[in-house]
Amino acid sequence: MSWYAIRSVYHFGAKADSTNIFEERIVSFQAESWAEAHAKAEAESETYACENGFESHPEQEGYEQDGELQIDGYEIWSQLFESRLSLVDFFAERYSRYGYSPEPSE
Repeated sequence: MSWYAIRSVYHFGAKADSTNIFEERIVSFQAESWAEAHAKAEAESETYACENGFESHPEQEGYEQDGELQIDGYEIWSQLFESRLSLVDFFAERYSRYGYSPEPSE
């Protein structure tokens, strides 16, 4: 059986100023096929969203692992992007621009 890493994105909630908070989550599944891996991921994602009161985005992306064993430091996700931006600017646009900062407790 192969291992698959499946990414799901959730609407986690909103801050007091109505700024949305999103979670990008990658979970690995052992399965005989892509179809089985996605079925497991869809079921797990639905349960996770329901238990936490999140809204899940219907599209998931997956990556088939190329090794047999899951080990510490094993790559779980890799996705390629095209951009004319520098590495620093690309990272800022993709990840930093929408980073979540918890509101201070009162």
